[in-house]
Amino acid sequence: MKQHTTLFLLTFLLPFLASAGIPEGYYDAANGKKKAELKAALYNVISNHKELGYGNLWYYYEKVDYLPATNSDGQHQVMDYYSDKVYYFKGDGTAVTGMNKEHVAPQSWWTGGTSVAVGNDLIQVIPSDGNANSAKGNYPLGVVKGAVSYPSSGTSNTRMKTGKDASGKMVFEPCDEYKGDFARIYFYVATCYPNVNWQNRTDVNVSFRQEDYPTIKEDILPMLLEWSKNDPVCEWEITRNERVYGEQLNRNPFVDFPNLAEYIWGDSIEFEFNIDGSGSGGGGGQGGDETPDFATLVDCSLKSGLDPFFVRTYEGCDGEVWTSDATYGAKATAYSLSNKEADEYLMVNVDLTLAVEATLTFSHATGFNKTESVKDTYFQVLVSENYEGVPEDATWDLLDANFPPLPSSSNYTSFVSSGDISLNSYGGKNITLAFRYTSNNSACYTWEVKDVKVVAFNDPDALPLIAEGEQTQQSVYTYNLTGKIVPWDTKGIVIRNGKKILQK
Repeated sequence: MKQHTTLFLLTFLLPFLASAGIPEGYYDAANGKKKAELKAALYNVISNHKELGYGNLWYYYEKVDYLPATNSDGQHQVMDYYSDKVYYFKGDGTAVTGMNKEHVAPQSWWTGGTSVAVGNDLIQVIPSDGNANSAKGNYPLGVVKGAVSYPSSGTSNTRMKTGKDASGKMVFEPCDEYKGDFARIYFYVATCYPNVNWQNRTDVNVSFRQEDYPTIKEDILPMLLEWSKNDPVCEWEITRNERVYGEQLNRNPFVDFPNLAEYIWGDSIEFEFNIDGSGSGGGGGQGGDETPDFATLVDCSLKSGLDPFFVRTYEGCDGEVWTSDATYGAKATAYSLSNKEADEYLMVNVDLTLAVEATLTFSHATGFNKTESVKDTYFQVLVSENYEGVPEDATWDLLDANFPPLPSSSNYTSFVSSGDISLNSYGGKNITLAFRYTSNNSACYTWEVKDVKVVAFNDPDALPLIAEGEQTQQSVYTYNLTGKIVPWDTKGIVIRNGKKILQK
């Protein structure tokens, strides 16, 4: 909510302002976790909450969703994200005329309706103007690009709109003031209810899948993360979070830690989350410096071209077999070659000269390899420190990636994650990554690679350079980053005289 400017500034100056009411030890299980493990740990913290029952929610709304303003009878105004109409509680725990109990994640998206926990959860079921609720329907969050529609009320509403997004799908768009609030509720739902029987509907794009991770569908995640950043946690969210905890006995961790979502789905998934704010990612901790000490060095889906990757063929072999596919990313197959002989590298240069921690991730699938394993034989993930244009003249290290199992009933496997592949041993160096595809007459398979990402934690203390020609033998010891004594002229980040330097 951007109108709370003062609170916003304080939140980023004091990382724990938003979490002042957290009971001691409440989030300890999440400490030091990242990505899927962090999400799973938070699930264990927040999922075992008190179920209040859908029929009782108006009683609890009077305890949770009241604003300071009162009417002439002393009844408090109801907080409503969906409409700027003014309603007041009755003071007896009964429904407010003209209002509904609205599910932020629509109840038609899962089986079980309001009888299951997600259907009566105070964090995600909130009071709403009835006409606004009808207009929202079961649409997902999104950005309206076409004509604005209000099917029930027939009038405009400053707090929301519905209409078609850029792909022609109907969506519900809250006003900018509340977009971050809705994003953080979506994050909560995905974390607290990954095992709900989320439906695969054709009439509406359900935003969740029944799976432990990521649970939120990839097509909506970038928008939610952007909304959460642009509309930071505000005073109302903090107040409501405390009130909900008093009744339901759980909290929304994405309100307590404003940058937490980045450690699960966003730009900090390769970094451990620390509840004391000492973690590396997430914009410099939970509300600290907005300039991170990490960098995304490679981030390429490979679906709209191979750039910044390039292709090199081993001398004497046919090519090119690596192409870009709009659905499957980079695809290599020698099926169309007359002799089925191929040896080709899909490569990218990566600058790790300032990196002390670096991680490679990607997704891939294989095809037609039904009779023998392909890992480390026909499909290799490689790294070189001395590639200079000719693959066969370089020295290559083989990286250990998770590989898809052999295809069973179909010719292709499903895409699997490579897992987190550490590049820490190459810190301080320029390297070349390569996906090497080989084939022959008896083994002509297919390899599909997409969503390649390299992230690194950069050490600002390593910024000073020793220029060529200025290096002279020193009598002091030189150490690598593990504390081991190394030769004086070791290239990369080294420690000498108690200082980290980048030696070229």
